[in-house]
Amino acid sequence: PGLFYGQCSEICGANHSFMPIVIESIPTNYFIKWITNSVNS
Repeated sequence: PGLFYGQCSEICGANHSFMPIVIESIPTNYFIKWITNSVNS
């Protein structure tokens, strides 16, 4: 779990290759709870 930082590696538009990316990694059971609540809402 944690935050991971990077940048886009595709050049499909003006300055797109400089687009920052942040990915949050969470435990699987947290994700399952989130997706279940999203579908049921």
